[in-house]
Amino acid sequence: MLRVHRSFDHTEAEIVASLLRAEGCPAYAFENGLSRLKWYQVIAFGGTVVMVPDEYLDAATDVLTRWRRGDYCLEDDDRCPRCNSSDIEENPNYRGWAFFFACFVGLPLWPVLKWRERCRSCGHHWKAAAPDSYAELNSQAASIRKVEQDD
Repeated sequence: MLRVHRSFDHTEAEIVASLLRAEGCPAYAFENGLSRLKWYQVIAFGGTVVMVPDEYLDAATDVLTRWRRGDYCLEDDDRCPRCNSSDIEENPNYRGWAFFFACFVGLPLWPVLKWRERCRSCGHHWKAAAPDSYAELNSQAASIRKVEQDD
């Protein structure tokens, strides 16, 4: 077995191993549970290593090259409702203002400031919808898979 990826984040290594397995390369993430037991020593122990069998090295290298290039990224569907620009930023002052008002003025304003977004192109502000829960995303993915299987 050969090492194809090393990460100091166990979750990232598991995602890479899962991507390789989805593309047909048997891949395994090895780290002996160090990230769960001694997370502060992960760098000293070398992090999590993703390994594949020798005969799958070329296929794994191709998949990792496409992953690093961004071929597996999802399209960004965040658009400004006014100008349809994709140059969106979340409220950068949320934590600072919430801390200031909560500590010094005594007003808890973080529920009001939560989920604010701003378009950098036209300056429009809006309150974005909260992200879906994992259960909702999972049911949406299941319905998409069902539609794809029916086609």
